[in-house]
Amino acid sequence: MKISVLASGSKGNAYYIEGDNSALLLDAGISAREIIGTKGKGGRIRTCGGDPDKIAGILLTHEHIDHIRGAIPMGNALKVPVFGTEGTLYPLLQKQASKKRPEISSCRYHDPFPIDDFVIEPFPVSHDAREPCGFTIREGGITLCCCSDTGLVTDQMLRLFSQADGLIIESNHCPDMLKNGPYPPALKRRIASNRGHLSNKATIEVLKNIGTDIRTVILSHLSEINNEPGIVANGSYEGLGLFADEIEIFVASSVDASQKPSYTKKKGDIPRQYPGECWSRMIPL
Repeated sequence: MKISVLASGSKGNAYYIEGDNSALLLDAGISAREIIGTKGKGGRIRTCGGDPDKIAGILLTHEHIDHIRGAIPMGNALKVPVFGTEGTLYPLLQKQASKKRPEISSCRYHDPFPIDDFVIEPFPVSHDAREPCGFTIREGGITLCCCSDTGLVTDQMLRLFSQADGLIIESNHCPDMLKNGPYPPALKRRIASNRGHLSNKATIEVLKNIGTDIRTVILSHLSEINNEPGIVANGSYEGLGLFADEIEIFVASSVDASQKPSYTKKKGDIPRQYPGECWSRMIPL
């Protein structure tokens, strides 16, 4: 299984997940043109070495626009189904102006379903959306857990993470940067709440808890205003202590690489800046 972070942050989130024979799109928070290009050319999936024609389904974590913006156009363009909980799909379809729509399939917490060679299982998360979820994705003996937006991580979620080979999890904000930043007080409270977003500190605690049970971690959904990829990378490395040498870490930047480059850390290595855009590479599990 290989992953490319096509977009990460408050302006849009999307992940391309490729297995042996097919692929999935997890969230589609940027335009279809950005994801797959036009007339079979360009697009972030091709830039990373992936193939849009391999995509067999689109998974949506929740209905916020930075996760669903391109979902219906992507489903129409690729002629593949869009999956989400009923709480996610209802507002998605309400916001859809065009009568043309792809196949829409609802899913339920802890109820596995197949997409080609993948087996998908949604699980509940804590976010200010109608029925948000994360996904456990299994294919070819590999398990990936995806937890995009959540204000807390429960014991049940930790058990799922510890059984996975790879984990996509947000590391949204530095508490000090959020506290001293320009956001209004109400927004700061929302972000820091149990139905908001994970702080760097909270994410590090998650990684400490699962320790070497995990092989690869992708830290995503960084705030452009209240976080820095370097802070996340170095904080994770230091916070993991003895576990740090055993885990591969990729920190996806939410902005242009020339301003805030992504970071990568191989096993036994220290965090280093990744000079390209985060979507220009595939991360193997």
